[in-house]
Amino acid sequence: MRRLKSFSILRLLSLLLVYGAFLGAGTGFYLYQEFDRDLPERLDKVLDYRPSRATRVYSADGELVGEFYLQKRVLVALQRIPGFVQQAFLAAEDRRFYRHAGFDPVGIARAAYENYIQGGIRQGASTITQQVSRMLMLSNERTLARKAKELILSIRVERELTKEQILYIYLNHVYLGHGAYGVQAAAEVYFGKDVEHLTIAEAALLAGLPKAPSKFSPYNDYPRARERQAYVLKRMLEDEFISATQEEAARKEPLALISREHPLNHVAAPYFVEHVRRWAAERYGDRNLIDGGLRIYTTLDMKKQRAAEAAVRAGLEALDRRLGFRGPVGSLVGDEYKAFAEGPPRPYVTDPGQAPIYAGGALLPDVTYVGTVTSIREGKQGIQVDLGPRTLRLVDEDARRALRWHDKKRRLAPGDLISVRLIKDEKKGDMLAIVQAPNVQGALVAVNPTTGDVAAMVGGYDYRQSQFNRATQARRQAGSSIKPFIYATALDRGFTELSIVPDAPIALRTASGIWAPQNYKREYLGPLTLKIALAKSINTISVRLVAAMGVEPVIKTMRSLGITSPIPRHISISLGSPDVSLLEMTCAYATFPNGGKKVSPRFVTLVTTDDGRVIEDARGARPGDQVLRPAIAYLMVDLMKGVVMRGTGRKAQELGRPAGGKTGTSTGFRDAWFIAFTADLVAGVWVGRDNFKPIGYDATGGQASLPIWLQFMRAAHPDTPARDFEPPPDVTFVRANDLTGQPAAPGGPDASWVPFARGTIPPHFTHAQGASRFSTSAGFP
Repeated sequence: MRRLKSFSILRLLSLLLVYGAFLGAGTGFYLYQEFDRDLPERLDKVLDYRPSRATRVYSADGELVGEFYLQKRVLVALQRIPGFVQQAFLAAEDRRFYRHAGFDPVGIARAAYENYIQGGIRQGASTITQQVSRMLMLSNERTLARKAKELILSIRVERELTKEQILYIYLNHVYLGHGAYGVQAAAEVYFGKDVEHLTIAEAALLAGLPKAPSKFSPYNDYPRARERQAYVLKRMLEDEFISATQEEAARKEPLALISREHPLNHVAAPYFVEHVRRWAAERYGDRNLIDGGLRIYTTLDMKKQRAAEAAVRAGLEALDRRLGFRGPVGSLVGDEYKAFAEGPPRPYVTDPGQAPIYAGGALLPDVTYVGTVTSIREGKQGIQVDLGPRTLRLVDEDARRALRWHDKKRRLAPGDLISVRLIKDEKKGDMLAIVQAPNVQGALVAVNPTTGDVAAMVGGYDYRQSQFNRATQARRQAGSSIKPFIYATALDRGFTELSIVPDAPIALRTASGIWAPQNYKREYLGPLTLKIALAKSINTISVRLVAAMGVEPVIKTMRSLGITSPIPRHISISLGSPDVSLLEMTCAYATFPNGGKKVSPRFVTLVTTDDGRVIEDARGARPGDQVLRPAIAYLMVDLMKGVVMRGTGRKAQELGRPAGGKTGTSTGFRDAWFIAFTADLVAGVWVGRDNFKPIGYDATGGQASLPIWLQFMRAAHPDTPARDFEPPPDVTFVRANDLTGQPAAPGGPDASWVPFARGTIPPHFTHAQGASRFSTSAGFP
């Protein structure tokens, strides 16, 4: 009876076990069907992995200068990722990755136990495959239903992809904090390097981030980040990925993190890069630009760009100093004054995050500090300024400007705060110069005259303060910089460099009344050759030329050279009334040294996908159309060399190379231009105020813009032998007097070789006694 009873209990338990198994299987199958119904039928997001990738912009010399993205991600092949980087992530996230089929029962049991002990969902057991499934096809909600879907998808993913493919997706897709997606982007953000160059210590730090990127960020909590790194290194040691020696060395290795405020991969040449962004968005669409992973290769030359930025900043600061001291930035009295004097140097920065970089006891050159005026005396004592550890004297010139300043009867006084910079003077010792952010703006464009490649572009004093690009977006009055187009039109219509035009008062009847333009200096020189007239930028002669030829031929010339801005059909264009951009003016000037071939600006040479497929290739762009006869273009080069040799652009001679150009100053000193070229490079500079108010009295192109051009060209010009411009075959030279336009004997005063287009030499040169004539086929003087 007892045996029968035992048998019945065993049979009952067996039946319950069988029925339970069937019930469990049925329930499991039902739940699988329910969850599977909500899952995608196809795994396209995994099988055809095309995540959002950053578009990258490169300079001509291969430097990364800008990026556009929603998610900062740079795809990198698994073969490029060092083995220890892969192993660090495996040790931290899924040490049984190569032994499970998508999910890890051992890990699930461990997590379930931990969560039971903790009384809630505190620990997950997601494998790398599960994480890939969640990142690409599910949400981040922490529920059992999502976990079940994740498990189902991971099994399907493992059936479709190899382990290497899954790991490739994970290492390129995982979020690692501070906007970085994937190991390549993270290596750049945290360490400023490519993933191939990471160390074991750096790899372990990155591998510790996926669990909680913000919590374990070295920027947010450095000690906790190092603890997490040590945990990853310990796991790598346990899994025999590294040796004990390597583990110890990695733990002790100092980490060179990139400053968050000043990352190494910040946008360089911001005005240029933003121009490229606008171009690319219009050409390829915003979506492709920010997540298509394009590679845009540009014409930017970083050596020239850095020289351009430095020249614009230095030139505007120097101009602003000449315009006068604008007053102190603050004032201290009593205890505040005493505390300031006893404290360390205080850098004067607009971004508070920059202050710690320059903090310290030593005064550094090229750093702007805030100092307080301690005494104001005449003579050698001058104005003394206390910077904390040291009290130094203002340079004499700045002291005189500061003493001239007044505001509602208030003058500079002890206790006033001024921004200054340390100056090293070999004779006088350390002194201080006043530094104030200019309230005048400027722009610079540099172009290759043969290809039109824009090598450098600066659109303003500081991109952070103003993103408006004054090189491309601003339209400003051309002033006398328009005159080369007028002279080119005249030469093309039969005038020569030695044609005589009177410089005398002129009055013209227009639709709005009598117009009587005057010269800049209100003086008149009488009959002048065109050569002298352009060099001295004589207004009345420019007006007479346009009056003789008509407005339409001049407009036609400007359009052929690439000026697209609106041009008024009015005689006032003779003095530069059109509003034009610096970029179009610089490219139009480039036509002259380019032998009369039109020069169109080129910013981009090649666009590819991130895997190297060519989308657009402009590296072999054809030469521009012949818009001026080569002889006329050369005559213009010669005339504009005269501007540099004896006219308003004389300071450009300091470059030490043959150069031609033209200054320009608009009405009321509102715009100052200087555009000039050598045989190798064309650069244009504009200076003015955004509110169209005058820059200052006598702020001409030669004084405000030419110094910027000169500093840029000295630093950026190609290191080629100085060479003159080559004349075309149909140009003939005669020896003449530049002032009178008459034949000149060898060695005579004001005598020079003057070029003529074939067939335009005046008869009196042919028959003149002692005149010399030859063609370029016989040699170049």
